[in-house]
Amino acid sequence: MLKLCSEIIIEGDKTWKFNAIADCKIVEDVSTLTDTCEIQLPKKIKWQEAVSKNGKPPIKRGDKITIRLGYDDDLETRFTGFIRSVDAKVPITIKCEDGMFILKSHKVKPRAFKNASLHEIVSYLLEGTNIKFQLMDKNIKVGNWRLTKTHASEELQELKEKMMLSSYFRTINKESVLYIGLAYPLDNRKKVKFIHGKNIIDEDFEYRDKEDIRVRCEAQSFNGKKKKVTYEYGDKDGDLIKIRMDGLTEAELKKYAIQAVERYKQSGFKGSFETFGQPEVSKCDMVEIHASDGNSGVYLVKKIEIDFGMNGYRQKIELGQPLTINEQ
Repeated sequence: MLKLCSEIIIEGDKTWKFNAIADCKIVEDVSTLTDTCEIQLPKKIKWQEAVSKNGKPPIKRGDKITIRLGYDDDLETRFTGFIRSVDAKVPITIKCEDGMFILKSHKVKPRAFKNASLHEIVSYLLEGTNIKFQLMDKNIKVGNWRLTKTHASEELQELKEKMMLSSYFRTINKESVLYIGLAYPLDNRKKVKFIHGKNIIDEDFEYRDKEDIRVRCEAQSFNGKKKKVTYEYGDKDGDLIKIRMDGLTEAELKKYAIQAVERYKQSGFKGSFETFGQPEVSKCDMVEIHASDGNSGVYLVKKIEIDFGMNGYRQKIELGQPLTINEQ
């Protein structure tokens, strides 16, 4: 029988390392700015007499935290970020956020950009943070852009809402990097196979035929003068897809909108499934599903919830965009 193992490293005024977690829940989601982690420490944890007179443990908001989980001493890093809050009541509960924690408090001076690139704007937003970033395309033009929000995270949300550019941290070569671009990046993603009766513990799938899927696409493009071109295509009452590709005419944008809808309208699963803690899966990875009804397909991972504790080590994986053979 596999033995659960874990490691927590907290780096603040002092570095603390523990090899036990009572409970841990990690949530990664491509649709949100911030990934989160909540852990409960064992009741009998030792702080080497470093607890304050009022009973508070010697850790605080802003301390860096790394969570590693696994079986039989085979540990993998599942979360890196910062402590958002500490509830000192026993058992001690620690709530954490990924690198977006830094950007939620990183103040930005107002500035007006003229015919700016995305690279210029993001470089300015991250000045002084030492945060590495990756853009979907280094040549994306934003045009005239005004920074008016107080914190960098708010400006990233503004880019998402107005320019259809997602922002979130993802792991690339074992390093946490801020990604900005399409909802799903095209690189640094692995493919993992899941089979009912082998490593799918539970499934909650709805298999939909292509003809039954309803979707609409809102497409937009900006030219060098920040003139916006828009085009809508698809079912008015369908799921919404947003795409943005700069420098296109309306005819070219129409072509991409139609392709996006056709790509989305593939027979396949909608829903989620539960599996063991290994093999590890992250948001944006590809999963090959072989379900109990005999249907199969390859999908990008939209969301993953990782649970570790007394009840074992599990991953709940929510399926995102289906992939064709050429996209895998």
